[in-house]
Amino acid sequence: MTTSFTIDRLTITGLAIAAMLPFLALSPAKAASVNCQAEVAAVQAQAEGATPDAAAKALRTARLAEKICAEGNRFEAAKKFAQARQQLDTGVQLAQNR
Repeated sequence: MTTSFTIDRLTITGLAIAAMLPFLALSPAKAASVNCQAEVAAVQAQAEGATPDAAAKALRTARLAEKICAEGNRFEAAKKFAQARQQLDTGVQLAQNR
């Protein structure tokens, strides 16, 4: 028997995919589809039914996201819009607010 070092195709494919993973991290293509005016309008509509404090925080965050979007960083703006929607989430009611 010969003792040759043989690497099968599956191992080579696995190593190639593992080497490419850092380059395949979050793609900005998804964030490029953010429509800033529609997001601001959606946050404003949700803010009408929220508490005044939560609405003020969310609207402030949405205005900041709109400015970031105008500068061209749609990925960061998308994160800020998500944060604004999270600030308006009133699904959990604290005991002190009952």
